Amino acid sequence: MERRLALHLLEFPGAVVCAAEAYKPSVLADYLFQAAQLYSSFYQNSPILKSEAEVRDARLSLCALFGRVLKTGLGLLGIETPSHI
Repeated sequence: MERRLALHLLEFPGAVVCAAEAYKPSVLADYLFQAAQLYSSFYQNSPILKSEAEVRDARLSLCALFGRVLKTGLGLLGIETPSHI
């Protein structure tokens, strides 16, 4: 699960470039929607806080990366996100 999410998040710069070159913000919106679906599956199926320390730290880093990608992507689309919840 984490691998699929991580690989998808690595495609973020390409999705931004593709959306900009095609003048289609929907490309970025679709990418973010897919990222959110992958994150949801990851979060439901991969215990984070109950994992071993090394695995927990890696999973927390993946969560943080997803948060940054989502915030940046939504910002590019003109959608504000809360600074924290």
